[in-house]
Amino acid sequence: MALELLSPVPEAVLASSMLMPPQTLGNQILKNTHQDGFPDLSEVRVALVGIQETRSVGQPHQRKQDLSAIRKSLYALFAGNWPNVIADLGDLPIGDSESDSHRVLQDVASDLYKQNILLLAFGGSQENLLGLSAVFTQHETYFNLCSIDYKFDFGVHGVLIDNDSYMSKLISARPNFLLNYCNLGYQSYYVAQEELDLVERLYFDAVRLGELHADMKVSEPYLRDSDIVTIDMSSVISQVLGGGLTQVNGFSAHQICVLARYVGLSDRVGMVSLNNIPQTPEAAQLAGQTLWYIIEGLQHRANEYPFSISDGSTKYVVPHDEHELTFYQSTTTKRWWVLVPVTNNNIEEYTLLPCNESDYLSSIEGIIPERWWRTMRRNLV
Repeated sequence: MALELLSPVPEAVLASSMLMPPQTLGNQILKNTHQDGFPDLSEVRVALVGIQETRSVGQPHQRKQDLSAIRKSLYALFAGNWPNVIADLGDLPIGDSESDSHRVLQDVASDLYKQNILLLAFGGSQENLLGLSAVFTQHETYFNLCSIDYKFDFGVHGVLIDNDSYMSKLISARPNFLLNYCNLGYQSYYVAQEELDLVERLYFDAVRLGELHADMKVSEPYLRDSDIVTIDMSSVISQVLGGGLTQVNGFSAHQICVLARYVGLSDRVGMVSLNNIPQTPEAAQLAGQTLWYIIEGLQHRANEYPFSISDGSTKYVVPHDEHELTFYQSTTTKRWWVLVPVTNNNIEEYTLLPCNESDYLSSIEGIIPERWWRTMRRNLV
């Protein structure tokens, strides 16, 4: 089993947690240790896995990222009244090549996926997505990907759209099980018009940083509709992270934690990658808190995926000239969905698309949500 390849949690991290109060997370979770071995996963709902691979971010001489500071930060936080069992499974071994590392990550993620355990992979780069997405290809299952990032990552090495970038590989893979891609937080001056045109042609979703600054709730439906979420910590303001390869504009510490909680609340999300974390005390502290908020959000999942319109929902029908939009609101969580027509083997069916109340209110004013149009057109391709 691939999980047996994971390296135990470092002794220095375990020693520091022993000095913490018993209510802290480091003294509440299961751990893969040299002394006790690999934990029993039968009751585990959340699994932490460290990724030390850094070669894709231009550091061939530094093949391992030290994740101890991130663990110490997370372990020092107090656990809530959480019913779900959490385990730190240790670190992923570094392969002889990047592709070897991705393959091991795929095997580990696949084992956890089959056990319905939420994977929180932290460290490394966004190339982690190649290993995570391969799980869905392996199981021949379509998936939605959401990237919290300040740019689209279609290009590398100064080339605007490059076949060697991880996003280009995901889009061009055959067979391809990527159903939808969403970017949250892109900054316009880091995105070329050609990249925006590509996103538009593929009917993908992209939300500007400014729109999220105005209302963070805009992000929730996109995250609720995702299977994999990647959080690039370089999307956070550099001042917050204490330096590193970061940006002067971006999300605040509070905002990245808000996004993290939405990730945890999403009943659909099964894999999360927290990457491009600078080696600074501030970044380690924020990374630990981001992981904490994902775990905290999961404790409040409402099991509304797939959402059932026949069980605890209120229906709203909004007529338009060409289309009649049907919205549903959960009576439990007050979250919203809208029906989108889907043609399957010349048979018209419907899928439920997560949305916000603002989409319903706009529809009443005669404005059909752009995301509804994109989803319908994507399903016709």
